[in-house]
Amino acid sequence: MDFSLNLIAHNVISILSTLTLLGMAFFTFLNGRDKVANTTWALMMLAISIFTISHVIGVNIIDPHLSKIVLMCNLSLFFIAAFNLHSIIAFVGLEQQKKWLIYLTYGVSTFFVLFFILFPDLFLVDSVSKMYFPNYYEPGALNWTRIVFLYGIIVPYCIILLYQKTKNMAVSIEKKRHQYLMLIMILGYAIGFIPNFLIHDIAIDPLWGMSFSSVFSIFFAYGAIRYGLFDIKVIAKQALLYSSIVILVGIVIILFNYSNQWIITAFPDFPIWISPFISSLAVVTLGFIVWQHSRQGDILKYEFITTVTHKFRTPLTHIKWASENLSTDRLSPDDRMQVEYIQNANSKLVELTNLLVNVSEAENNIYDYKMEKGNISELVKYVTDSLASQSISKHINVVKRIEPGIQTKHDDHRIRFVVQTFVENALNYTHSGGTLTVVVKKEGSMVTCSVTDTGMGITKEELPLLFSKFYRGQSAKLADTEGMGIGLFMSKEVIHRHGGKIWAESPGPDKGSTFAFSLPITQ
Repeated sequence: MDFSLNLIAHNVISILSTLTLLGMAFFTFLNGRDKVANTTWALMMLAISIFTISHVIGVNIIDPHLSKIVLMCNLSLFFIAAFNLHSIIAFVGLEQQKKWLIYLTYGVSTFFVLFFILFPDLFLVDSVSKMYFPNYYEPGALNWTRIVFLYGIIVPYCIILLYQKTKNMAVSIEKKRHQYLMLIMILGYAIGFIPNFLIHDIAIDPLWGMSFSSVFSIFFAYGAIRYGLFDIKVIAKQALLYSSIVILVGIVIILFNYSNQWIITAFPDFPIWISPFISSLAVVTLGFIVWQHSRQGDILKYEFITTVTHKFRTPLTHIKWASENLSTDRLSPDDRMQVEYIQNANSKLVELTNLLVNVSEAENNIYDYKMEKGNISELVKYVTDSLASQSISKHINVVKRIEPGIQTKHDDHRIRFVVQTFVENALNYTHSGGTLTVVVKKEGSMVTCSVTDTGMGITKEELPLLFSKFYRGQSAKLADTEGMGIGLFMSKEVIHRHGGKIWAESPGPDKGSTFAFSLPITQ
């Protein structure tokens, strides 16, 4: 292979590694942002990507001193070690017992990074040309500390933790998950160690080592699909597949662009438009394939939800007719109350069925809103009064501060759903004897409707996520196991379609919360 093509191949593999690492970090974090193991594993991969980026830039710089400055970013290796240890400790469920060790590791990593920033020549001296690289690492007197810290202490300890965890486990998917993580750690770090040989003038091509993340990603993707590694969900697996295709095509394009100049030099008569044409064709083809597959998924999802909900409506209609017939008979007060409970429950099931359809329709912009001028004060009062039986049964005091006669242009059914969601959530998450306050008031050209409770409250970490689809906080799951996490999401969609704003506030856990929305007033 030609000298320059060796460097091109090295650069392409390094860029592929960086893109792969960033993709894996994104998907790991996205599927477990509330899990320490996922977050720290994603941070570890982000730190590794900093290493690969600085590596590929530094070894291509001609100036030895500037090359050394860029390669000093390899100090990220100390944080790779810290994040890896934290992730494995959380993964095996020992975070509380090993908290002191986590703090110690972060402290030692920070110390080394700051020390070598102050005394950089002890970590690296000016780079020198090695093999086919314009410049490559030249180690300082204390460069060995990174190898001892990462490969001599942290990695073996992590593998021992995983081994000890699996040793007494019965054969199960959980055991295989731990064993598989141990395997990919051993393989990943073994391959990733290869670039260190040339640092110490052992002529082994670093190209093989820079392919570690590509190899690692293959095993990681297999583990995510086969064993649910780091709880990567089905939808993310599909997205990971698409992203892998995007990265692959991106690398092909990079390779074309790298080789284009060499081709022009070697073959002056070669048409210069061919490489850009092939790159553009690859991008357009990829975009069409991904769009086609994602569109098919949306259509199948919509058709499935529509079919299922239509099947639900028939038995719900029969329940409604039967309960209406019962209500016309002479019944005792207790029996009549039970029939009313059946009717209310049936109405909620009908609304939920319609809601499932509307979630899909809203995402596909299918649902047509029927905007008409109406009295929102009366609407809020009506919805609140319709839920009086729930507040009475839970001994919750409901206070209404509704300014009368406020007019807005809205879809009556949709806004009623939003108010009902707010009030029902407040009733569900407020303890017996609490207070619920419903307020409707003018604020300039807007009307604000709010529901305040004295219930369990919300943490500051959960507040930004409340209106996400299918999101439910941990305390909410414990208090109301029947929730689906779509009511607030749909409420947000409804209010945004009305040109309004929606938000939530809470001083903290056990301090209550306020859910509110505002709409433009119509004169």
